[in-house]
Amino acid sequence: MARPKVLVAGATGYLGKYVIRALHREGYAVRALARDPERLADTRQLCTDIVVAEATDPKTLNDVIGDSKVLFSSLGKHDFKRNTTAWDIDYQANMNLLERAKAAGIEHIVFVSVLNGPRLKELGVASAKAREGVVEAIQASGIAWTILRPSGFFNDMADFFNMAARGTAWIVGDGSARLTPVHGADLADFAVQCIGDPAARGRAFDVGGPDSLTYRAIVELAFHALGKPVRTRRVPDFLLRFTPRLVGLFNPFVADLIRAVAFMSKEGAEAPCFGTHHLADFYAELAAKQRGSGSR
Repeated sequence: MARPKVLVAGATGYLGKYVIRALHREGYAVRALARDPERLADTRQLCTDIVVAEATDPKTLNDVIGDSKVLFSSLGKHDFKRNTTAWDIDYQANMNLLERAKAAGIEHIVFVSVLNGPRLKELGVASAKAREGVVEAIQASGIAWTILRPSGFFNDMADFFNMAARGTAWIVGDGSARLTPVHGADLADFAVQCIGDPAARGRAFDVGGPDSLTYRAIVELAFHALGKPVRTRRVPDFLLRFTPRLVGLFNPFVADLIRAVAFMSKEGAEAPCFGTHHLADFYAELAAKQRGSGSR
């Protein structure tokens, strides 16, 4: 049976590039949505076709679906710039795509939200409110759907490595909350499995990587990869209660991040384990690159 063509929205992002590779490897035709096709340089040859459009601008999306039958979207705001908001990208851009999907007869939508999204939405985290709003709209659309809620990505865990490289890592809370960080390649494999599995339709999945680690263990892995003694300092809990309100006056996106970190420092971000990529190996690769760049 021929596999359906998949439109990948967020194709130039961290996860999107891995999804393109996984789809191509499994024999799917890929239609990549990109605002800047130059950013597809390392995956362009794996795509059947590329549509250049801006998901936040509905006027550019008239032919965005093409002959695709599946829509995969990991579109979201991943920076602290104030020219766009989470509502512009995480919500409205995805809603624009949903409207096109309904009109074009898309058969299945796979959408990436965030782990503990409903709870973070209740706490007022704008990105979670935006993405969970899209989840609700997809579930009410009449289109078959699969929702993925991953734990923190490996590229987010690079922040701990960078702190260790500077000599001291800050730990929020007592460091005992557990995370299951997931590599983009592992989540991409999980997403592609869901696209091919009818039993995955109408279901939401929390997805983590293969290791359940405390915050403190993650920091220690980073120091060990660098061959440095472990040096940590603790961020007092009371700072996290008051800081978001103050920081929000200047940058609401940073305030959002602090709210999410405060929640995870207490509740953790642990999801069912999946995949084969280990954080210790990722940190070892970062350390090798750092040593290589330092020897030039």
